[in-house]
Amino acid sequence: MSKKATRASKPKPDPDAEGSSKQSTASALKKVLFLSEELLPKDADDQRLRLERFHHPGQGKDALFVTHPDGQMMELLEYAEPRRSWLLNSEVCSNGRIYMTSPVDPTLLALHHLRKHCAQRAMSLDNIAVNEASTSRLLNEFLEPESLKCVADVKSSGDQKFYKYNQERTLAWLALKTRLVAAILKEKQIHCGHSAQSQNFVRSEKLAAENASNEMDYTRMACDIVGRYLDADLHDLLTGYLHVPSEIQAIVEEKNAAQKRKSKAGKDEGSDSKKIKLNDSDAGAKLKSSGILDSDGDPNASITSPTAGPLKERSLTAKEKALAKGAKGTKSIASFFKVK
Repeated sequence: MSKKATRASKPKPDPDAEGSSKQSTASALKKVLFLSEELLPKDADDQRLRLERFHHPGQGKDALFVTHPDGQMMELLEYAEPRRSWLLNSEVCSNGRIYMTSPVDPTLLALHHLRKHCAQRAMSLDNIAVNEASTSRLLNEFLEPESLKCVADVKSSGDQKFYKYNQERTLAWLALKTRLVAAILKEKQIHCGHSAQSQNFVRSEKLAAENASNEMDYTRMACDIVGRYLDADLHDLLTGYLHVPSEIQAIVEEKNAAQKRKSKAGKDEGSDSKKIKLNDSDAGAKLKSSGILDSDGDPNASITSPTAGPLKERSLTAKEKALAKGAKGTKSIASFFKVK
């Protein structure tokens, strides 16, 4: 065997073997997620939360949802602000976004597919999502078939059930959901008016009274919350069904109501001034009866402080005139003591 062949027969070093002998760490993408401990699975390792994409009717595109092993579905909400980072132990995470989960009713997501495929004819859930894997998983694994009775007409043929979209039932069901959300907003005393308001500078009693006086503000905000998971045209139908005025119309009505309150307050002040005048007349009548005012005086006249008038010369009596006449030509006794 030649020397060249001997050298060629030597095994070359395996780069994978060298890498396996050394410990290497890969930097993972870190994100901050707020999640309730009750939603975390506690049993097997394979029963974990899954991050999936489903069509979001309010956004008109696919969105991320977190699914629970027991069939619960939660929307993944993202809050992003510029120039924000996180300090995680001794590292700086440049991704400063905040992620939160919010439970969502799968029936709201299924409404989009029912209106799209089952508006004219009744179909089974398998036929609705025949070409979409995510829609099939939504309708068959997370959606309760009994819940579709609130939004569709159900027809049975043997073991199969067919569903046809019913707009009247849907609006009634969405109106009920809206009223429940409005009741929670009212219970939490959340300010739902158009103007900004801080509880740090407003008395809680006054804030509660204002919230209780305007029920339409709660209904409007609750309608907007439910409408985030609906198609735009269905949201408009729900607004008309609940007779919720537009935001611009509500602002105009609020301004008109404020002007009416101001005019009413002005009328109340005028009535109070009339009452004061009547009270003054009663006081004048009492003074007249007590003899302080003249009998010819007007009891309704306002009482003013007396002013000093011009002094008039008093007329002399006949006796005083006679004494004054007899004293003419006489001198006063003080004139005799004058020093010349």
